[in-house]
Amino acid sequence: MYDIQERLEQAAVAGTNLLEEDFRLKRTMEGLAPLAAASPVFGKISAALEGLLSMTPEGRGGALLDALALVDAVVYTQGKTGCSGTLEPLPHGVGTCEPLTYGQLHPLIEALTGTGSGRYPVIEEIWKNHPEYFSDYRVLPLLVKGLGDSYSTLAEQNRDRLIKLGTVSFPLLKEGFDPTGKREMVYRVTVLDAVAGAAENDFYLAQLPNAKREVRGALISALQYDPTNLPLLLELYQTERKGDNRDRALKALAQMESPEVEEALNHLSQTNWEQAVDTLAHTHTPTASRLTAQLLEQELTLFDAEPEHPLTEENNLRFRKLLNALNKKTGPEVCRVYRHAAALTLVLERPLDDGRQVPRYMRFPHYTATNRDGLLFGGYLAWTLANTLMGCPDRELCTLALELYEQYGVMYFAPALAAQLLCLSSEESYQWTQAQIPQNSGLRLAVMRAIERILGCLNWKSDWQTYTFTIGITDHNDQIHWHTTPIPNLDLRWFPLLAQIPDHAEAVLCVLLSNREVIHGFSPQVLDCLYGRVLQGLHFSRTLDAIHILHAQGWSDWDDFVVKWAKSKTMQVVGLNCWEVFYLLEALPVPPEKKAAQLQKMDQLVRTQKLKVHSYQPWLDGKVAEHIALWKQQASSSTN
Repeated sequence: MYDIQERLEQAAVAGTNLLEEDFRLKRTMEGLAPLAAASPVFGKISAALEGLLSMTPEGRGGALLDALALVDAVVYTQGKTGCSGTLEPLPHGVGTCEPLTYGQLHPLIEALTGTGSGRYPVIEEIWKNHPEYFSDYRVLPLLVKGLGDSYSTLAEQNRDRLIKLGTVSFPLLKEGFDPTGKREMVYRVTVLDAVAGAAENDFYLAQLPNAKREVRGALISALQYDPTNLPLLLELYQTERKGDNRDRALKALAQMESPEVEEALNHLSQTNWEQAVDTLAHTHTPTASRLTAQLLEQELTLFDAEPEHPLTEENNLRFRKLLNALNKKTGPEVCRVYRHAAALTLVLERPLDDGRQVPRYMRFPHYTATNRDGLLFGGYLAWTLANTLMGCPDRELCTLALELYEQYGVMYFAPALAAQLLCLSSEESYQWTQAQIPQNSGLRLAVMRAIERILGCLNWKSDWQTYTFTIGITDHNDQIHWHTTPIPNLDLRWFPLLAQIPDHAEAVLCVLLSNREVIHGFSPQVLDCLYGRVLQGLHFSRTLDAIHILHAQGWSDWDDFVVKWAKSKTMQVVGLNCWEVFYLLEALPVPPEKKAAQLQKMDQLVRTQKLKVHSYQPWLDGKVAEHIALWKQQASSSTN
């Protein structure tokens, strides 16, 4: 077959007039005869060759191309790959052998070995859709090498992906490790630390004597997991010259439970109070909880005997650091200090004694704050308790949250709600919440806002078929670890209640309904609410989420959906982004001809200046025409 292909290609170059003199082609045809009798395909090739040679000179050109096309089709489909010898498993740690072609991996390999920030979206998209590519033996070494990528954001992403891949990269991370190296070596240690912890303690100890600068600091931090490292860490805390590495030794020590650690932290609180509190903020051991409560008690005691004691900027700083350190702390001492602090709330919400004409108050930044000035003391204390419960469902703190709510009212509704969601059945927690919503408009709004924020921390866990609180906790290496705490499922009556939240109902609904399969018995009122809020002009990503949610729950009214969204008052202020319009239309669960019709309508409105376009993103006439043509072509193909 290869000989026939070669002779026909030669004839195509030399010209068909010489075919009658090509004895090699005739000899090859004779060899094909036995095959022609055995296979219909070879029979067709033999007939095509005979026809070519018997054809008049005027018709040989077309006959030659037909015969060559048929031969090429057979030859190109008969290829195979392989090599002689015995197959042996890949060495451990170089990756897995995935059934992937070079063509499939080429964009990823090119992005990992190239330069510039344009590679980031390529890698991000492949990670999202095909995470298995990254453990392939052709990719994994490049991912490890990418820890030293000149584009720092990509190097960080490579580190985070290696952590998620688990132990598969460990031999590559250890191979050629340079304890005097730079960022790449730091990230190698970070991956080992995050995935293996104490299991790689021997490696940390072996590298530490020769380690320099940031690599040394990363190795010191990794010593926190094995209690036998306690004497070494105490020594490093005393002997390390570089301040950062000495701090790392201290923070690693603070993760351990021992009298020596407690003594060291107690001593530090006397000599360097701020460093001691910052260290306690990154650990949640019983010792850390006791010491944090003790330090906060000392600050509160100043105002017990003298409620009018001046409030200064120094008090503001110290309370801010202590309340931050109180997060995720548990135990009886912590419960007592919550009660003490709650009792002094009015005293600590006085204006600062700074001599200014305009009063200033102690305020603390928090993600739940509705203004950039932050929360007053009582509000921050309550949300610290709520945040702690969502990450650490301690029963004693749950009881405390209900006690403080009973005593001080709406201010402590958020932690009380978190406690009831954790402790009660789905029906009971809903009934309890419904009974707490006051008729007073101001208090009602505060309660509804708290419901929005607490339930907004829930995520649907499909494999568990329930919701979980998902809270990020930053460790002493500034790495975020996500803690998930399951709750009994949400009663369906929650959703109509959430639809009543002023202005922000769509936010919490999008969070709770994302990735949910169809919910039987779901209230149409909730879908109506979500649909209506979308058409008020939600930002692009939330609108996209809403489309998926509405479709999953059986919504069918998609007529002019994106057109209505584009006409909203909000979008007329912000302006349309052409690519966002394309993505929304692509996501709509409607036939392609309806997508084309909506885009045509918007295009006409833009041209007549009845729709505003974003000032930084022109309306791409050519791309609009391409999308319309594509959807019309898809519609025509499906009809045919």
